[in-house]
Parts: sequence; C-alpha cells; structure tokens
Amino acid sequence: MPNSPLASLERELRTLSHSEDAIRVVQTFSASLGKTKIRLDTFNQTNALVRRPVDPVEAAAFGFDTDEDKFVLLQGDIVTTDCAYFLGERVTGSPLYAVLNSSCDLVPNRKRYASLLRISQLRRSEALALEKLGVLLKFSRRDSMYLPSLPRDADDVVANAIQFDGVCQIESADLMLATRIASLSLVGWRIFGAITRSVYARANPREIEFRARIESEP
Repeated sequence: MPNSPLASLERELRTLSHSEDAIRVVQTFSASLGKTKIRLDTFNQTNALVRRPVDPVEAAAFGFDTDEDKFVLLQGDIVTTDCAYFLGERVTGSPLYAVLNSSCDLVPNRKRYASLLRISQLRRSEALALEKLGVLLKFSRRDSMYLPSLPRDADDVVANAIQFDGVCQIESADLMLATRIASLSLVGWRIFGAITRSVYARANPREIEFRARIESEP
C-alpha cells in the first residue's frame, strides 16, 4: 500500500511515534553537567523534579475546574496504597508508586483500572550505592528514573527510582483514595514522559527495516 492514505499516515508518524529524541535530550543535558555532585545539586533543588502534591483546589483557582480538567491525581504523582496488585498478588506495606496513566484518564469515573510503577529506594548502606546513584543521575538506564529522597524517607535513603520494569494494576476507585506524597514538576513530568515513550514504544532501526520489508511482500 505504498500510495495509500495509510502509507501517508505511516510516513508522517515515522519521526514521532517511536522517536527517542526526547530521552537523548535528557541524557545530553545530564552529561553536560559533568560530575555526579553537580547533577545531584541540579536535580535535588527544591521543586526541581518533584514538588508537593498539586492541590485540585489550587488548580481550580487558576480556572482548571471544567469537566475535562477536574482531577484527583496527575500522571507521575507519587502515591502510597495497599490496594495495588503485581503479578496477581496484592502488595502491602505502604509501598510507593508513580502513576503511569495520562492525567486525562485519571478523571474520576473515566477508567475502571489504572497502572502504577513501583518506586524503589537507594540506601547509603547498599553495596555500590554511589555507583548506582551515578548511573541513575545519567538517565542512561531505560528501566528507571531518578528521583531525589522524599520527605517521608529515612535518613539513609539517598535517592529513589521509578521502576519501569513491571507494571502494577489498581482499580481507579481505589487509586482515588491513595495517599499522595508528591507531584512531578513540569520538567520532571517531561522526563517521565520521555522515558515512558522510550520504554514502551522504542524501536531499533532493524525492527523498522523488518516491519517495512514484511509489509512490502505481496
């Protein structure tokens, strides 16, 4: 279908749907900062990547209170709940999660289910803790995203990491009752989106070549 409308659509999407340009921008920026300490100082600034939870009342004061804008949660919000499931088993112990769904899908009563990403803590006492911290701050891994320590963390927690390998599920009604710990900042949300697309929609050149070759066959 080289000259069909769908072929035209595919050509238009080539540089958009599976592009890794966004995550490369993040990695280049991090590399430009140089040493780990400078990266820490940059990403750990107040409200740099995370901020206090965005309050719906606060949003309404700016006029974001229509049916489309109303929210209880935002994409990337850091929450704690005992109602999520991983591989069919309920996870307890007040674990931390980042909300994966887009904010518009989190409007109450819009979707029955939601997806969460687990958040792990990096402790100072862990083996190779400094090396792990350095890797996180480079944003070079495709399975995790660096977050600074959070107000509820113990003193020995030096960082957190959103884990993109393994998605948890929760009923949206239960998610609405989760305790919100923090929201991502604007740039934190941009980075989250860049990694999300890289993890779940990444395609290497060989796959592009393979799919195009298969569809060119009669």
